[in-house]
Amino acid sequence: MSATIAALLLSSLVACGPKQAPQPVVDPRMTQPQPLAPRPFQLADAVEGTLSNGLKVEVVENHEVPLVYVNIAFKAGSWTDPVGKPGLASVTMDMLNEGAGGMTAAELSAAARKLGATVGSSAGLDGATVSAGALKDKIPDTLHLMATVLLHPDFPQTDWELMRKKRLQDLAASRNDPGSIAARTWSVLSFGNKYAGHLTTEAAYQAITTDDMGTWYQDYIAPRHAIITVGGDTTLAEIQPLLEEAFGAWDNQGVDLPPLPTASELPKQGETRIFLVDKPGAAQSVLRVGRFVDSRKDDDYWAFKLANMAMGGMFTARINMNLREDKGWTYGARAWTDDNYLPSRWTVGTNVVTPKTADSVSEILRELKDSEADRPITQQEIDNGRGYLLGTWPVRFENPGALMAATVGIWRYDLPSDWLKNTPDAIRAVTLDQASAAWSKYIDPDQLDILVVGDAATVREGLTALGLPIVDMLPDGKPAPR
Repeated sequence: MSATIAALLLSSLVACGPKQAPQPVVDPRMTQPQPLAPRPFQLADAVEGTLSNGLKVEVVENHEVPLVYVNIAFKAGSWTDPVGKPGLASVTMDMLNEGAGGMTAAELSAAARKLGATVGSSAGLDGATVSAGALKDKIPDTLHLMATVLLHPDFPQTDWELMRKKRLQDLAASRNDPGSIAARTWSVLSFGNKYAGHLTTEAAYQAITTDDMGTWYQDYIAPRHAIITVGGDTTLAEIQPLLEEAFGAWDNQGVDLPPLPTASELPKQGETRIFLVDKPGAAQSVLRVGRFVDSRKDDDYWAFKLANMAMGGMFTARINMNLREDKGWTYGARAWTDDNYLPSRWTVGTNVVTPKTADSVSEILRELKDSEADRPITQQEIDNGRGYLLGTWPVRFENPGALMAATVGIWRYDLPSDWLKNTPDAIRAVTLDQASAAWSKYIDPDQLDILVVGDAATVREGLTALGLPIVDMLPDGKPAPR
């Protein structure tokens, strides 16, 4: 045998030796990647200034694009509407763009289009706003137009008559929409005839005059009740002289804001009851379940917030997974708090198929009761909620407008000046015990308001079987006649 043949035989024997166990092949598409390390995020600091009339200015710089936004926010909103004239603040602010400085609505709109700018005004429950935005080089002229709208409103009678007709049409339409019915009724159940429960009516719109608008405007649209926030491609040094020229001579003194309603003036929270508003033929029922909790100034605010994330604050929360993913009775169910001047109102909201109305109420109550007994909130749920809040925190401030709005919120609600910067650390610091304690402190399944807007003929029997008192209501939150 030649040496070559011997070498080949030897290599063949080696190749045929004991086989190694095959290594498993890992498909990266089937493996969940590990989360990346948290990336640092630093909110831009607002730079403060003051105009000669004492009007506070806060500037948030963002030089990515040559745009500048200017908002003037006020503490007076529809909560200041006088008795008998709900809607006055809203129509007053909407009317600012209908005529000012001798210019018609069409002329104001044309002037804004010529600049490529936006100028608008509005009022909500807690405050009012006049806003503008434009390319940086158009800001001087845009501020002049903004000042015309804000400081020299004409309140033209003809335009008010047209707006009133539209408002009356919208109000009539809202009485036929289950979502609008639920929103209005829930406001009355929460606040009685005060604050958000002071509902607009046909009679109020008919009673409001342009003189009323002028009075409300003089009382509350004043520098003492205002703050200017600026965001975008500018600096305080650049924008303050322009703001001074436009608004520095504004000297309206206004009047003191009216007192907010006290707890004794609001409806008392009693035993769990069902308030039923009949919407004949409705394919779905609109549900609201809730009660008052405390406010953002309380030490356990973020503890409660995280507990609520587990129960109803995100897609994977218990109530949504039960009613949507498990039962298929709704497209979604959420729980949230309305944070405003008064204690926060915690609400579970969903629309469910009519035949499953009572079952849905029962399941929501069961989830709340189980969280206090058989299925307490878990560490994993708290961590999931924490991860969601922290992960989406930077996304909220992708544009200057979000930070401007947050700045207004701190000013309007008298929150600590470092509220925004401290929020991530406050969320990280919440423990499971703290979240559970806050949840138990505020959520009592035996003391809830339950609103159902649906086909009473279909849902009443099932709701009665729940053994809870049922109060029949009209769409505007008034008890139905017996």
